[in-house]
Amino acid sequence: MIDKDLKIYDSVCTGCSACTEACAFPDENGINPIQLIKNEAGLAVPRIDPNICTSCMVCYKACPTEDKIFNSEVTFESYRDKIGECYFGYSLDNEHRFEAATAGISTEIATYLLETNQVDGVVSSYQNDDNEIITEIFTTSFEVKKTRGSIYRQVSLLNGLAEKIEQGNHKKLLVIGLPCHIEGLKTLKKANKYLRKNVEFITIALFCKQTKTEEFSDFERRLLHAKPNQKINYRGKGWPGFTSVKGGQGLPFTNTKFSLMWGSFAFTPDYCFTCSDPIGVVADISVGDAWLRKYYADKTGSSLFVANSETGKKIIEEMAISKRIYIKQESVENIIASQNMDYVKFKTSYINERGVAFGDLDAHSENIPQSYRRLIKWIKFNKWLYETMIRKRIVDFVPEIALKVYGRVSGKIFETFSK
Repeated sequence: MIDKDLKIYDSVCTGCSACTEACAFPDENGINPIQLIKNEAGLAVPRIDPNICTSCMVCYKACPTEDKIFNSEVTFESYRDKIGECYFGYSLDNEHRFEAATAGISTEIATYLLETNQVDGVVSSYQNDDNEIITEIFTTSFEVKKTRGSIYRQVSLLNGLAEKIEQGNHKKLLVIGLPCHIEGLKTLKKANKYLRKNVEFITIALFCKQTKTEEFSDFERRLLHAKPNQKINYRGKGWPGFTSVKGGQGLPFTNTKFSLMWGSFAFTPDYCFTCSDPIGVVADISVGDAWLRKYYADKTGSSLFVANSETGKKIIEEMAISKRIYIKQESVENIIASQNMDYVKFKTSYINERGVAFGDLDAHSENIPQSYRRLIKWIKFNKWLYETMIRKRIVDFVPEIALKVYGRVSGKIFETFSK
C-alpha cells in the first residue's frame, strides 16, 4: 500500500503492481522510479527511488488498498447484496472439466470469448516447469490450457501488463485473477491514460479465502518428497483434485496436513487479512469450488459461479445456450455457505481493525465488538501454532486423528467467536 506521503506499507501490499504500471515518468535510461522487489518475507512489494521520482502521485492514485482499508463501508449485509446471479455448473468439455480447477469454467469462458472474437486476448498466469510464475496475454484457445492449474502463491498479475497491451495493440481483453488483482486493474485503468482510452476489460475473479507464502510450497514439497523449488501441480484430475509433482507422489487436496493450512491460516500473508471481497464481486464473473455437501459426490468437477454484471450474465447465458457449459440456478446463501459463512462474515467486517491487527498501520478503531477482537487474537494464535508445528517438524509425528480433532476444535472456536 502507498499512502499520500508515498510511504509503502509492505504488510498490506498485495503486490498486484498497479502502482508500477501506472508510473509514466521513467528516467533518461527508461527506468521507472517505482519497481517491484522481493522483501525479507519473499513477497513482491514496490520500492520508490527518491532520486528519480517526480512525486506525480500517480502510483498513489493507482493503489487500490488505502481507500479500501480506511474508507470502506463494507458490512456482511451490504456485501451479500452485491453478489449477483448465482449458478452451479461445469464445462461441457470433459478435458477442461477434469484437468482444470473449478470444473474448467474459467478455461471454458476464456476459450469461448477468444473463439467468438469477443476478446482479442486473455490475461492470466501459470507456473512453468522451472516453478516461475508467468503472466501472458494468450491469443489462442490452445494456449489458455496452460492456466488450468492453481498457483497458491503471490502473483503480480499486472506487472508489465500495460506495455504488453500497448505492444500487442490489444483493444478488448479478458483478465483472470484474484479479487485483489481485479481491484488493482480497475484503479490502474483510472490512473493510466492509455488503458483508460484504448482498452476494454472483461474480468473473472476466483473465489479467494487466502493465498500463501513460499513456506507453504516448501511444506508441500516435504509432504510430496519433492526436490527444492520443484514445481507443484495443484488441483486438476477431477474434484476436489490432487496435489502432485512430476514423476513423484500425489496427495488428495483434502489431505489433513494440507487442508489444515487453510483453517489455521498458516503461511497466509498479512495482506490477505485486509481483503473484503472473498467471492470476487468486483469482477464481471466470479468462480469458485462447490464446497457444498450436496455436490461432493461429483468427482469429475463441479463449480459455483456468479454473474456480477450484465456483461457477465450475458456471457454465461450465451455459453449455456451454445452448450459450452452446464448451468443451474443457485442461491446467494449457498454461494456464501460454500466459502464458509463465518469466514465471509469475518472478511466483510471491520476491515480497519484488521489493517491494524495484521498490518503495520496506525489507525483508530471504534465500536469493535469484543467477540471480533477475540476472533482476531485466536486467528493469530492458531496461525502461529500450526506454523510452529510445521517449522519444527512436530506435525510430522502427530497422528492424523489428532490433527483432525485439532482442525474440528479450531473450526468450532472460529465459529463461536464469529457470532
